[in-house]
Parts: sequence; C-alpha cells; structure tokens
Amino acid sequence: MQTTVQDAGRRARALGVAAGGAADPVALRLANALVGNPAGAAALEVTLVGPTLRFDQNALISVCGAPFVATLDGAPFGLWRAAAVRAGQTLALGSTPRGLRAVLAVRGGLRAQTVFGSASTDLRGGFGGHGGRALVAGDRLTWEPAPPLSPPGAFISPALHTPPGPHHVLRVSALPEATPELLRALTTPVFTVSSQADRMGLRVTEAVAAPHDPARVSLPNVPGMVQVPPDGRPIVLGPDAGTHGGYPTPLAVIRADLPRLGQLRPGDTLQFRAVDLSLAHAALREQERALRSVEAALGWRHAHA
Repeated sequence: MQTTVQDAGRRARALGVAAGGAADPVALRLANALVGNPAGAAALEVTLVGPTLRFDQNALISVCGAPFVATLDGAPFGLWRAAAVRAGQTLALGSTPRGLRAVLAVRGGLRAQTVFGSASTDLRGGFGGHGGRALVAGDRLTWEPAPPLSPPGAFISPALHTPPGPHHVLRVSALPEATPELLRALTTPVFTVSSQADRMGLRVTEAVAAPHDPARVSLPNVPGMVQVPPDGRPIVLGPDAGTHGGYPTPLAVIRADLPRLGQLRPGDTLQFRAVDLSLAHAALREQERALRSVEAALGWRHAHA
C-alpha cells in the first residue's frame, strides 16, 4: 500500500521541515539492533499491505512491527528475529490483521537520498529516501556494505513490541490550552480512528466542544500533539506533521507512547489518559533502558540520533 525509506528523522524544524522518521521508532530501533546496524539506520517502513522484494545479493534482514504475514520463497518467515536471505530469494510481505506498520532493516542500512541529515522520506515535500516518494514496482534499492554476520538466533521479547491494538490508551501531558472542561472532554470518552489517517496525523470520528479564540496565533507543533479543529474532531499529529499550526493544542502524547501512533489504523479505538511530567519522564527512562539492554545483549554498540 505504501512503503517508504525512513530512519530516525531529521532535526530541521527551525527551517519549517517536518521531523519525519519511522512512525514506530521502537520497531525501527529493534529491527536495526537485530542486524547489527546503528539504531537510526535507514530501513523500509511498510504500511498495511507490504511489498514483494527480490534480493539480488545475500543479505541479513529483520522485520519488526505489526504482525504482517510474511513468506520467503513461499515458506513462512518469522518477524522479530534476524534471518539470512540468499541472492535470488523473494520475500513477500502480505497484510496485517492488527496494527498498521512494520520496519524491514537490512544489515548495513539502506542507501538513500539524505536531506538535512536524514534519509527519511518526506512525501509532501518530495525529498529524502528513494526520490522523495513511496516505492513502486521495479524500484531497485541498495545498502551499505558491512562485515558478514551470522544471524544471532535471538528473538525480541513480546513485552518490547509496540502494541498493535485494536484498542490503545495513550498517555498525554496537558498543555497550557487545556482548560479543565476541555481536559475532561478529551480524557473521558473512547474515540474511534477515522479513515483520515496518514503519516501527517489522524483524525477521530467523535467530536468535542471546540474552543474558539479569535486572537489565537499559530504556535509550534510537534508529533503527538492533539489538536482540536473547529469541527471538534481531535487530530493527533504524526511524524510528518507541519511545524506550526493554528488549531488549539491542549494535549501532547508523551514520548514513550509515540510509537503507538504508528500502529493506529482506521477503526481502532483510543483513549487519552492524562499523566504528569514525572510519570512521562519515568516511562521514557524505562523504555530507553529496555531498548539499550536489547542492544547490549545483541552485542552491538548503539548509535542514537
């Protein structure tokens, strides 16, 4: 459906450029760890229905993320592990019953167009990755050379997998525009993800009372912010969201829960649960410790963007 080259994202927001990067950064990091890549190496991000890939060279690969059905030359291919692929073999990634995205990493990391320090594909800007667009039939990809490595024979614990839904509880921090009434309106109901969902953000089907402030000015946006537009249907911003916006933004998803945004698909349900900054920081530290322990156990030095 949509396969793009993504890495850990870019740091050019002061220039008005979206952060980009893998929508499920935990899946990216674990997939790279399994094949001995730096944490932010460029990989393929697969959405809902995956591609069929023929390997013209031997490779070591891993696929992490939503539970896609995958086959290698027609035989079942397991996710969340490293596997050797021989030249001439074909990997087919089908669909996924839950979640939305997976990351396919190749030892060495994909070669791609780097813009503002990142190989992430910016689909609206038309730059980065593989010519600034999603892959199409006939495209050829290459990867950086790396010393040969035998598959480590390790599997990633399910406890580290980003939950694929279909129900999600997203922890959020209240921002200055979160009045007590608006905070209750956003954290009480169960919302449903609408069909208006992509890497820029996702809109829910249910509406809340939209605040109106004619004097409000455009403020900076970051991925995970929850906007309330005039129609009252909240929008949760994704990695390709713009850097500024005029809608009220009363909430922001905490960083430890941002990977869950990459797995939200139309029809999933979600709830917002307000937490304080101390809990948000603790959740991020816990997540980081778990990821670094995996990287250490696999014997690779982690390199973080």
